[in-house]
Amino acid sequence: MSGIKFKRSLLAAITVLFWFAQYVYIPFLTPYLLSLSITATVVGIIVGAYGVTQLLLRIPLGIMTDIIGNHKIFIIIGAFLAGTSSIMIILFGSPIMLFVANALSGAASSTWISFTLLYSSYYSKEEGTKAIGLITSLQNIGILAAFLLGGVFEQFGIRSLFILSFVFGMTGFILSFFIKPETGGRTNVTAASLMKVMKNKKLLTVSLLGGFVWFLMFGTVYSFTTSTAKELGATGLQLGAIYVLFSVMNIIGAYSVSTEASSNLGEKNNIALGFVLLAAYCAGVAVAPDPIWFFPLQMIGGFGAGILTAILMAIAVRGFDADKKSTAMGFYQSIYSLGITFGPIVMGILVDHSSKIFSFSFMGIIALACSVFVLAMYKLSPLFREA
Repeated sequence: MSGIKFKRSLLAAITVLFWFAQYVYIPFLTPYLLSLSITATVVGIIVGAYGVTQLLLRIPLGIMTDIIGNHKIFIIIGAFLAGTSSIMIILFGSPIMLFVANALSGAASSTWISFTLLYSSYYSKEEGTKAIGLITSLQNIGILAAFLLGGVFEQFGIRSLFILSFVFGMTGFILSFFIKPETGGRTNVTAASLMKVMKNKKLLTVSLLGGFVWFLMFGTVYSFTTSTAKELGATGLQLGAIYVLFSVMNIIGAYSVSTEASSNLGEKNNIALGFVLLAAYCAGVAVAPDPIWFFPLQMIGGFGAGILTAILMAIAVRGFDADKKSTAMGFYQSIYSLGITFGPIVMGILVDHSSKIFSFSFMGIIALACSVFVLAMYKLSPLFREA
């Protein structure tokens, strides 16, 4: 195996292990928390803790990565936290520790900046969008594997899922020591250059759109979709299966942005389509009368989310010099962490004070509004006009 192929394969393996550790218990976390007789609002706060640390850490980590010029160390830290956050739940198991552990898991996900940019460095600049699409697909392969095994092992209790998370996270931690350090060295990053990156209007707009994508996903898919399906009678295996379908289509959606068909469709139409699919997903879950409805709905939502996460991430770092890409990516991921934080909190408040139909319909309206905004933005703003 050639040097570049080994680098790609090693980081691909670590990526899959990392995201497996992060997501293996996610489909069952909200029903588990609700079974502890706590309110949906508090459940939303616990789930939202995952986004709080990302919101706080991603910009500083992006700046540190640009200055230090070493992605390896952050990947090692991320893999370690992915494993240890779940073992904390096994050792303590209280709702408070779930909050703390979820916050540490968010800290682990903050290092995703280094995964994406190091993997992109293994490809030419012209293949930047392709590289982001591929590593996003690898991310979703890890999540898919987590949901597949999670649905099986959930029968032995949720503690077994935390153990799986620990094992896979620590395996990724060990493998990450074999990553070859970058040779670029430190970069002289000034405060003025960093402010210029963060004031970039295109980056800010794309980051806000990313925030809405994750707001929608963590308000529905990764939190209250599960409890809704369970209330309709879905079994543990069925919950695992619907998440598998979401992940499969997420992988396909992310990979699709690297295809000729996606290029022919154009950025504007790809992004608008992604939001329309998420709107359809939310509307469908709102009125679903039976768990069987969730199978096609997860496929629709997964494909739309895959398109959006891959293409918005690629746009976020496009046009920045190599020594500013980590900061740009950190800013993008920090802003979308607002969505991860507030999506489940807002949804929890809506569920507590209204109905599931209204709550999911509200999310669908937001997705549709984003689609309309994107179409207008590409038509009216010179920054987004496609060649």
